[in-house]
Amino acid sequence: MAEAIIEKDKILIVEDDTAELETLSEVLASDEREIYTAQTGEQGVKQLNKHDIDLLITDLMLPGQIDGLELLKIARDKGETAVILVTGHGSVDSAISAMKQGAHDYLTKPVDIRRIRAVADKALEVSHMARRQNELEEMIRAESSFMGIIGESVAMKNVFERIRLAAPIDSTVLITGDSGTGKELVADAIHALSNRTKGPLIKVNCSAIPETLMESELFGYMKGAFTGANDSRPGKFELSNGGTIVLDEIGDVPLRLQPKLLRVLENSTVERLGGHETKELDLRVISSTNRNLDEAVEKKEFRGDLLYRLRVVTIKLPALCERKEDIPLLIDYFLGRLSVRLGRKFEGISESAMEIFMGSDWPGNVRELKHALEQMAIFSSDSILSNVPDAVSGRKPVSVQGVAGIPIRDLEKQAILETLDEVDGDKKRAAQVLGIGLRTLYRKLEEYGQI
Repeated sequence: MAEAIIEKDKILIVEDDTAELETLSEVLASDEREIYTAQTGEQGVKQLNKHDIDLLITDLMLPGQIDGLELLKIARDKGETAVILVTGHGSVDSAISAMKQGAHDYLTKPVDIRRIRAVADKALEVSHMARRQNELEEMIRAESSFMGIIGESVAMKNVFERIRLAAPIDSTVLITGDSGTGKELVADAIHALSNRTKGPLIKVNCSAIPETLMESELFGYMKGAFTGANDSRPGKFELSNGGTIVLDEIGDVPLRLQPKLLRVLENSTVERLGGHETKELDLRVISSTNRNLDEAVEKKEFRGDLLYRLRVVTIKLPALCERKEDIPLLIDYFLGRLSVRLGRKFEGISESAMEIFMGSDWPGNVRELKHALEQMAIFSSDSILSNVPDAVSGRKPVSVQGVAGIPIRDLEKQAILETLDEVDGDKKRAAQVLGIGLRTLYRKLEEYGQI
């Protein structure tokens, strides 16, 4: 019977000091590893190109044109190679800077033998996890996703088809759906599949911009247009020229600015605040919202003519509770990413946890599920997670009988007020739990007469 072929870890050591190079090679050698060496950065690049290196250990200071920092960048660009820098005491600041650029760790000379072994073992583990994560993501992308959006339910396949059909044309797109359903990912996919993919992709979170600043942020301003306008500055529309602008939470654009936004859509021109000249634009507008804009139009909070312009194409994202068959896929995907990020291997969640996950209504949708898994991973030492957060496990399962016939508005009000009560009135925390913007929460409370 043929023996299984075991893939060996490949370690590249780049060190110009021959004695130091030999010492590191001997210390890290084992039957499960292949050690490659180089004494200049140029030699190191050749080895990186020739072999699929798992771990690069390089001196920061090297002879020739390529130093340790440049090798770090080259190694990181190639994929999941972990990098450890070795430096003298006088270059510690440079090593710390390199950590911010993606180095796994750094060691100072003379290198402690026990420490280099421990650090190398940990770096290889991280490298393996990164490779496994990439394999997992490729598998998921191939079988159960579209442009990075995870799902194989009928509802999500319908979304994928609408993205595919809408992307090549330049019509405006309105993406609707509850907070946390993945509206930003859909906008990214449309831009990536469009003819504008080489142009800029500018994202504007309309709910996060104070009303007093929104006009200047969107349309730009001329020098002297207001106090503090010491220079002229283009707005987000001008910066999007030749590409795509995404207006997230379009429903939060103040009513007084909506006519100016409508003119941009109708005329493809923009006029800066305090200016008199118009600039022609060539861009695509994608907007998204978790509000019912038809209701907003009825309440005269949103212009009907603007809504018609925004939703030439509409893509509605289903809530997570409407596509529960995708929950196991999402769990696998996010646990794979957490394994890499936290440097530990997570194999899944327990049967009892899965039962809770499948029974939850997930008001925060995919974003809430992701955050729940992250919390479980941080506070568990097990590879199979079972410590479901109280906010999820304590939630009553959705009962159709219990909500049948109750108006959506009343259910929404109940969810908001009960959540506020659970978090002792902390509005910021309540907004996070509900998966909505803080401004949206304040607006809802005002509607309910709670402010």
